[in-house]
Amino acid sequence: MTSRFSPHHWSIKAKSVALVVVYVLALCGVYSAFTVYLVRREAIQAHDRFQQTARMVAAELDAYIESGQQRLAAVARLPGMVYGLRTIQETTGEGYIPPWTTLHYLFFKSPVFTGGVFLLDRAGKVLWTEPPGLPWLGRTLADYPPIAELYQKRRSLISAGFSAEHLLSTPHVVVGMPIQNPDGEIDGILGGMIDLTAAEFTNILKAVSTTQGRFIEAVDQNGLVLASTTPARLFQPALSLSQEAEAFLLASASLAQAPWHVVAGQPRVVALAEVSQLQRLLLWLGAGVLLIAIASGVPFINGFVRPIKKLTAYAEVMARGDLSQPVVVGERHDEIAILAQAFEHMRIELKRSHLALKQRLEEREELIRLKEEFLDNMSHELRTPLHVIIGYTDMLLDEELSADGRNTLTRIRAQSEHLFHLLSDLMTLSGVNTGKVALQISPVTLSDLLARLSPLVDQLQQGKDIETVWDRPALLPTVETDALRLEQVLTNLITNAFKFTPQGKITIRARHDMTQERVVFQVADTGIGIPEHELPHIFDEFRQVDGSMSRSYDGMGLGLALVRKLTSLLQGEIAVASQVGQGSVFTVTIPLRLTCRGDACVALAPATF
Repeated sequence: MTSRFSPHHWSIKAKSVALVVVYVLALCGVYSAFTVYLVRREAIQAHDRFQQTARMVAAELDAYIESGQQRLAAVARLPGMVYGLRTIQETTGEGYIPPWTTLHYLFFKSPVFTGGVFLLDRAGKVLWTEPPGLPWLGRTLADYPPIAELYQKRRSLISAGFSAEHLLSTPHVVVGMPIQNPDGEIDGILGGMIDLTAAEFTNILKAVSTTQGRFIEAVDQNGLVLASTTPARLFQPALSLSQEAEAFLLASASLAQAPWHVVAGQPRVVALAEVSQLQRLLLWLGAGVLLIAIASGVPFINGFVRPIKKLTAYAEVMARGDLSQPVVVGERHDEIAILAQAFEHMRIELKRSHLALKQRLEEREELIRLKEEFLDNMSHELRTPLHVIIGYTDMLLDEELSADGRNTLTRIRAQSEHLFHLLSDLMTLSGVNTGKVALQISPVTLSDLLARLSPLVDQLQQGKDIETVWDRPALLPTVETDALRLEQVLTNLITNAFKFTPQGKITIRARHDMTQERVVFQVADTGIGIPEHELPHIFDEFRQVDGSMSRSYDGMGLGLALVRKLTSLLQGEIAVASQVGQGSVFTVTIPLRLTCRGDACVALAPATF
């Protein structure tokens, strides 16, 4: 069972509107997916550009730092460096090296160590500096964090950034290389300072374009900015790729020679400005397309739905029986116009058929009226002489006559009574056909009704080799029906059973069906039976079926037709089962209480027997 909200219950207009809504939603979905794709693609491309920039700067910083590390490593591994440093420490005890030495020429104006170069002994005392005479000459730097880490880990080191209040008056980074003797012991440390504000270092970042808010930063291992195209960012926490994802597009690249990384980025609003502009353009285009779709869709839907609604209205008018309105849907040349033409053609044909049917009904009513008049006149004209014949016959039978004369009068009276009953049935059948038979409803005791049929059975059984069986319970209910009509039904069935049973047995049954509050009568015989192909027609009026029980009244075919009409009038049903040579069973079922319907019956009139 479908819900009333199911599309099967929608009107054509609702379905058309739903189709347009689905189209608009699909269009919005495609637009949204397309714009999301554009934003994502532009973000990926911008990230790739910033990633390339970060890698390029990281490579230049790696080359810059590597050149300084290689110079420190080459000098620290000189055999004379270890021997000379040990000799100086052992002879003088002061560990002092004059400023103008070979070391001076090796690091003179170094492009990497713009903050200076220093040599420490095994105790961490500064023995030598380049340029000569730096403030920390002679000081002990063993407690300085990067120097202490060098003595502890015994390997080269690149420190994090330090602010101006440490060894240098400017922000700086320490690069150190241990000087080890053949026994693996540290005899000293050779290190250098990278001035983070020196042009040699900052020019690496300045080579990158910073237009439209682009920036690039070098970040140390502690997450602080060592250098930036934005000077105010120096020694500030680096931008987080996760925390700043909403505000910036960022890319990062790590250095191979130092535990640092390079961050390149741009404000997201600026980076995606073209995409935002394209989004706005698509939004306006989408809104325009939507308005165009609505502006063109509404007239289209109305132009499609309106004539269909008109056709529906025409169909409803025709369904009510009004065929006077022509079907017109305007000037159209499409399928709807063809449908309208078909409706108009159907209207014309229905009107023509209606007029023809009305004329035939009038003719039929006139024929029925003439038939009734004819039957009334015939009945009147025939009953009067029949009454006369029967009366004179009874008078003659009272006289003293010979045996042959009495037999002749008896036959005359019997045939007259037969003709009289035939006329009565014809009139009854005519009344049933025209719906003018009035029923006299009264309480009927079924045992008394069956007892009234017993003399008829005895009379029909005379002279025949037929056994009659009465199959009825001791107690039968009282029904409210027309006693005379029910007796007429059973009389006709019993008469036909005797008529078409040369010898054998006839069973008359009656029972109470309490589940359905009905009474069932059966008349079963072992007579000649009815052919199977004739069973559907045995209740037709004036139909003669060879060898069947419908040939009552000497072949006029009224008996079973009358039985069916009377059973229907009593609001019951009749059924038959038969086989040729084995007999027939007629079953009549009537309700316990007959329901009056309008003028079809007269309720609770006294019974007449």
